[in-house]
Amino acid sequence: MSTETELKLQLDSAAMRRLRRHPLIHRWILAKAVTRREVSVYFDTPDFRLRSHKAVLRVRHIGRRRIQTLKTAADASAGEWTRHEWEWEINGDAPDLVPLKSGAMGALFADDRLLQQLQPVFSTDVRRTAYRLGDGAWEVELVLDDGRVVAGERAVPISEAELELKRGEARRLFSLAREFHADIPTRLAVTTKAQRGYALLEGEKPRPVKAAAVTLPQDIASGEALRRITRSCVSHFLANQDCLAATQEPEAVHQMRVALRRIRSAMNIFKTLIDTPDTAWLREELRWLGGRLGKARDADVFIQEILQPVAGIFAEIPGFAALRADFDTRRQAAYDEAADLLDQPRLTELLLRLGEWSEGGDWLDSGDADRRMLLDQPAKCLAQTTLAGRGRKARRGLRRLRELDPAARHQVRINIKKLRYAVDFFSSLYQQGKPKKMVAALGTLQDRLGLLNDISVSQSLLRHHAEQTGDPERIWAAGAVAGWHIARVDELLDQAADDWKAYDRLQRPWE
Repeated sequence: MSTETELKLQLDSAAMRRLRRHPLIHRWILAKAVTRREVSVYFDTPDFRLRSHKAVLRVRHIGRRRIQTLKTAADASAGEWTRHEWEWEINGDAPDLVPLKSGAMGALFADDRLLQQLQPVFSTDVRRTAYRLGDGAWEVELVLDDGRVVAGERAVPISEAELELKRGEARRLFSLAREFHADIPTRLAVTTKAQRGYALLEGEKPRPVKAAAVTLPQDIASGEALRRITRSCVSHFLANQDCLAATQEPEAVHQMRVALRRIRSAMNIFKTLIDTPDTAWLREELRWLGGRLGKARDADVFIQEILQPVAGIFAEIPGFAALRADFDTRRQAAYDEAADLLDQPRLTELLLRLGEWSEGGDWLDSGDADRRMLLDQPAKCLAQTTLAGRGRKARRGLRRLRELDPAARHQVRINIKKLRYAVDFFSSLYQQGKPKKMVAALGTLQDRLGLLNDISVSQSLLRHHAEQTGDPERIWAAGAVAGWHIARVDELLDQAADDWKAYDRLQRPWE
């Protein structure tokens, strides 16, 4: 087995032509480029058993040669750019079952029913140019693919560059990608050819993805824990990026924002380890990106949480339909802006810098002995302090929730959110407890406090917007909506108190 570490960059045809002539290729090339046609046939069962096990099986045709490849996804902490891969040269066009049965996924391929049902499901046909780049310390294979994915009568084009690490440190992969990106606009992509094939086969569009659980070994050091948490967060963001581009699905924006908040929360937890210039730059850029996506998310929340619950009640009130139409227009403008963001070079630069930082940033290379000691200490020590401290801070605010003004209540919600992310990051370090229940209970409380904040914010937003229009009917409708939600506040405060009690009853092994 090998571990494949690669980055995928989407390009248009003009950018592809420019990349072929890029001076970096001539500077670092180790051998003559190889161009050839490659046809790859992907196999699965009619009910896609391999895909359900996150496995991809293909036979690649390279002239008369046949290369069989099995790929499986690495765990979330390895990042979107890392996968496990096995290859065998075989004699025919159909998969050779012998190495599959004896390999790492032998239990899956031992099922004779699965083997009997394996069949071609889709294929790719590309013109591939491969360059070996590097020096004595590192080697990267740059592959330019121009072709298409074919599933039955359907086909979609392929135009992408892949950079695969062959030797050296993973951060070199990101720095090289950044050098290309500085001259040629690209978009960091995570959708594989196999994923595109399955989507084409079923007529599917990308779907929003929630954050995968972070699994940390019991004896992991703090520095490595941060690296794994960051990889997980970046993977979460990238998995939802394609969904936003294809569908403008509200949940995709929400999950991208969650991914950014998780990264920033992790940086806050580990701040004594990573107080460096690169970290400061990333913090500012993450804040910028969160703000740009925030407009679309805020518009969604306002419509879903403030207007939608009263749509049936106030449908006949003069001005309500016009008010709803105004905010629908605002939402669409915000989504158009979010979709345009995906093609901004600044976004790709941020994501590449974040990947480079997680794999070998200045927080690892500072030469600071005290920082090195903190990086090497067990992550469980930092987890213990963080979870206990955040738990105490959240408890203090919730004890007097009714006494707080809306701004102070919102700060309590932020404290709960920080506690929730910390539990999510570190719960695998503890053998006891029920981390899923803890995260779920904190999530319910966070949502409840979020609704209280949404109601508070909506009061001034409704009033300001209605007064700007100068329409008496809109002003009347805005007042009716605001009043209906204000009447809910006391009940929501009671429910928030019950939500905290539900969490507080759960065993917390770090205490």
